[in-house]
Amino acid sequence: MHENASTKVAVTTSVTPVHGRPEFSKHRNSNHQRNLSLDFRSMGIVLPTINHPSHHRNRSLDSVLTKIPEVDVIPSPECPEPICAPISDPNIHSDDSGIGSSEMASSCSRESLSCSEPSPSKQGIYDSQTFDKVSKSFLLRLIESKLFDMPMAIMYLFNSKEPGVQRYIGDKLFSFDDNSVDFFLPQLISMYIQMDDIAEAIDPYLVHRCRKSCDFSIKCAWLLNAFHDLNAESKSRGGQLISTILNEHYKQGPSEPTSLDSFNLLTKKTHCRSRSDSSMVNLNGIQIVRERNFLGDLSSGMAFDNRCSCTEQIAECRCGAPRMCSEVEFIKCLTTLGRDLAKQPTREARTTYLYSQLSLINKNLPAKVWIPLYNCNHHILSIPPRVAAVLNSKDKAPFIIYVEVAEVEDAERSPLTTRVSNLRQTRSEENLTRCESQDLKPEINSQNMFIVAGDIRRRLTVSTDIKSSSPTDPEDPSAAALKELWSEKEKRVREKSPYGGLANWKLLPVIVKTGDDLRQELLASQLLLTLHSIWMSELVPLKVFPYKILCLSNDAGLIEPVLNTISLHQIKKQNKNSLSMYFEEEFKENALVKARQNFIESCAAYSLVCYLIQVKDRHNGNILLDNQGNLIHIDFGFILSASPKNLGFESSPFKLTSEMVDVMGGLDSDGFKYFKLLILRGLIASRKHMDRVLSVVQIMQSANSQLPCFRAGATAVIGSLKCRFHLNLTESQLISLVDNMVESSLHSITTKLYDGFQYYTNGIL
Repeated sequence: MHENASTKVAVTTSVTPVHGRPEFSKHRNSNHQRNLSLDFRSMGIVLPTINHPSHHRNRSLDSVLTKIPEVDVIPSPECPEPICAPISDPNIHSDDSGIGSSEMASSCSRESLSCSEPSPSKQGIYDSQTFDKVSKSFLLRLIESKLFDMPMAIMYLFNSKEPGVQRYIGDKLFSFDDNSVDFFLPQLISMYIQMDDIAEAIDPYLVHRCRKSCDFSIKCAWLLNAFHDLNAESKSRGGQLISTILNEHYKQGPSEPTSLDSFNLLTKKTHCRSRSDSSMVNLNGIQIVRERNFLGDLSSGMAFDNRCSCTEQIAECRCGAPRMCSEVEFIKCLTTLGRDLAKQPTREARTTYLYSQLSLINKNLPAKVWIPLYNCNHHILSIPPRVAAVLNSKDKAPFIIYVEVAEVEDAERSPLTTRVSNLRQTRSEENLTRCESQDLKPEINSQNMFIVAGDIRRRLTVSTDIKSSSPTDPEDPSAAALKELWSEKEKRVREKSPYGGLANWKLLPVIVKTGDDLRQELLASQLLLTLHSIWMSELVPLKVFPYKILCLSNDAGLIEPVLNTISLHQIKKQNKNSLSMYFEEEFKENALVKARQNFIESCAAYSLVCYLIQVKDRHNGNILLDNQGNLIHIDFGFILSASPKNLGFESSPFKLTSEMVDVMGGLDSDGFKYFKLLILRGLIASRKHMDRVLSVVQIMQSANSQLPCFRAGATAVIGSLKCRFHLNLTESQLISLVDNMVESSLHSITTKLYDGFQYYTNGIL
């Protein structure tokens, strides 16, 4: 045995390494055992010596890589194109992976797409024509291929540590559709604030989009407000971007200077004094009329007027009027209203105050302002007060409004709809007009003017009639507002509106929420959209209904309502029947079959969502049913490692009750089997694209580790999320896993106890 072993050693030592690798270090781990099953040298076979350079290219994947199509990279319109000197050193070769280039200079790293000499400018880009002069690496060819989409770009941008790769991907953003990039705007802003190298790479793209769109500029400012610590040093990169946006340095032409302190006014309450239309200035004996700014003064009727004097529809404003201030003031009025509503002592007082303030806001409409949840293609005409409602909340006062808008090509540049003079004024609006005509004299001083404005608001609150034209539940006025069919509501509002005759008239709903951190809701919405996209691409009929979230700050935001829905709590409260009986009463004949199918497919989808991202606080007030039978979950304030009161009380994989199973047809029905099959198919499809889900969470965690959902730590949160995809299980093992999850959820004691807790503490059935 010893002789044979020594003979083999003697044979193998004379053989040149196959791939030209140098001898391994003597300090290599001795525990590593070589697989001798296919070792020619262990069989005594001596391979011929290969003449090659010191490092040989592995071409085993070349046939595959050549199949990747190549496309040109669109250069950044913001930056000049630098010239990168060609590389002529022929002695540089790639490593074993084939990612490197045989003609790359030694100054280029294996991962970098750029050369260190000559060094590029800070806003430079790398033209694809320059790279044609050298052999393209695998990473470059991947980035230039049609397979490289925005989810892949955000993942490579976050994980790469090479400045050349980061800058090249930053320039690649220009080739993507705006909507696909906007989906990852929270991640881009988070990386911009926390990672200087990535901030330098994506800064040209952000500058370009801010110049191009006022709506994009404001959304960037709001996200910076939500993710950036305003108490931190203002000279940080995030603080500089905030200042640049607010001072409108991106706009072509003059603008009013704005200090960084004014950013705190984006969503915070302020007291605006009433001001006269003009003041006389004596300059060298000549009287000059100087117009005052009425922005934010609701009693003026011009609170959202930026005083733009351009009368024609042009690409850029020529008069130098600030372009963002009108929209900022409008949103600030809504968030201020939300904070004031929370101070009202009773539900009736909140409703009264809501009606009066919306009537006051209507005195300043139409205006060139829009609802930023939706595309920037409309102007707000009016906000009917009697259709609005204060939503249920124990401590906060979120409210829903339905906004009449006129669809336009571009909200910033399209002409404004003329205000209708014969508005059907409510009693509050009549009182406002009467007070203005009697009390607001031109010669009144500013101190008295402030008192009169406050007196107007007091009289409006006292005199407003709170009776609504639509039927409401006196204990829950929001229920009727949400359950009413959207088509019927739209028709009813349009018939009573003086703008209803406009061909471009439209009604948009929005929920204004203050006092709550919506950053976790925003993350949950992104995860729902990601899973929805995965299931659609894998042809799995799972239905989720993500809604739009816009963070205005770390304690305020806008939410898109889910229309034509009613909560399970309201079904139990109003009908006194089980969920299956409600289905039989609400849906007839063929509609019942389709409604049950919708229920099963949506229930399976949200069950899997609740399991993967650990959604908690699943009481019947947070679960809705729409008019097609779809089950829809809302309020994702507790996800990943967060739970109500941090008790971790809800321990089941997801919420599944016997009533839900009865709607499917029972435990032995085909519907229940279909439900479990859908969960299995959805889990198999999800784990194929696990990296897409993980990247969204990892980027947000790296920049927002203080959020409740990340308090367990990055390793614990990301590790637990990855484990829930069960990459180590076979499909047969996944079947057993799904059966166990469904069984444990259906018979969970903690689910029943939590529902009981919500009933005794909040009255939720």
